[in-house]
Amino acid sequence: MAAFEIGIPKGNYKNEDAVSRVIDYICRLNKPEQVGGMGVFPLYVEDMVNQFLAVKRIYHKEEGKQVFHIFISFEKSLGFTVDEVMEMGYEIAAYWGYDRQVMFAVHDDTQNIHIHMAINTVAYTNGEYKAYYPIEDIIEYVKPIVKRKISSKWFGK
Repeated sequence: MAAFEIGIPKGNYKNEDAVSRVIDYICRLNKPEQVGGMGVFPLYVEDMVNQFLAVKRIYHKEEGKQVFHIFISFEKSLGFTVDEVMEMGYEIAAYWGYDRQVMFAVHDDTQNIHIHMAINTVAYTNGEYKAYYPIEDIIEYVKPIVKRKISSKWFGK
């Protein structure tokens, strides 16, 4: 594994309960201190779901893909802590968060610590619908974030 890997879980996320299912899955560890977001108040699952759906209703964009779901997994040997990954989670969320609602949670229940993110397909700023983001673009955005965290952790820079 490279320093990190990004994946898009299978599924078309067009079903009516897609937002609820994804956010519920992301928050399944029941560790609110490991949940963050931009454009949402990440307090309770139901509230985050309702916030995503409210934007869709306001702009009359309740059809099609409901949520964009990705995960970012970090190489175990890097030794990132939950707090360090949370910090990166906010930086990564900024890729979408200035016009899209993003919620995320750090999962530390597998061999590699990772982040799951849910991104609203409807922008809260102007109602633009966008259901897909090229993974290559996301990788290029994430690379310097991870590189800075590695340099800070291992070399004190």
